[in-house]
Amino acid sequence: MAEAKYPWRVVWITGASGAICGEIARRLAAAGVTVAATARPSGRLDALAASSEHIKAYPADVLKPEELRSAVAKIEAELGPIDLALLGAGMYAPFDVRNIDLDGFHRSMALNVDGVINGVAAALPAMLARNQGHLAIMGSLFGYAGWPGNGSYGASKAAVINLAESLKLELHGTGVDVTVINPGFVDTPLNAAYDPKKKLFVMTKERCARKILEKLPKRPYEIAFPMQVEGFLKTVRDLPRALSFPVVRRFIKAMGA
Repeated sequence: MAEAKYPWRVVWITGASGAICGEIARRLAAAGVTVAATARPSGRLDALAASSEHIKAYPADVLKPEELRSAVAKIEAELGPIDLALLGAGMYAPFDVRNIDLDGFHRSMALNVDGVINGVAAALPAMLARNQGHLAIMGSLFGYAGWPGNGSYGASKAAVINLAESLKLELHGTGVDVTVINPGFVDTPLNAAYDPKKKLFVMTKERCARKILEKLPKRPYEIAFPMQVEGFLKTVRDLPRALSFPVVRRFIKAMGA
């Protein structure tokens, strides 16, 4: 893996044992960035930390705010100030209107939304005190428009996008930047249960991580890809509903789903 230079000394990543965030952690570590990796205790988190001297494990449950606050305090005491907090913990639960999985819906909203704001609440105070920092929040292009079979995940990511917009407005002038990362479908265990016929332009985790790290150092408000999916879903979002629903239905039918 070729080394790259990044503007961060310490990066905190939640959901670090996942496919995308784990790949980002490894790429940052290969470039000499110190990565504080947070996820619930697991063999995957241990293996990630063992893969590089630049990756340190700080186990915590993102649904427990006190654990995240303790993790952040420990990271900053041991490694130094967190320059970038990448809040990437998340999950996907299938959504079937004929047999709605209420537990899956509630768990999706909790992990994908509560997990993010808990991370923001843990990292932001110190960043504001320093007048410097960067919050990167993992969203999804499917937070922009409803998509069949995606009710739980899409609803949670729509909430994340709205949260990111609010944070961006409120943090203007504080020295703390906000980036929302909105990929399309990525080939990971997270969405393995999703109907393959409804997936658009599926990417590998390696391509996803590479594209994120190409753009994140510039601190844009949004990183969204692939371009084709971004353009389609944002167009659907902007259309009158009398047009957008038939467009999506015809598109899904054309895909054979």
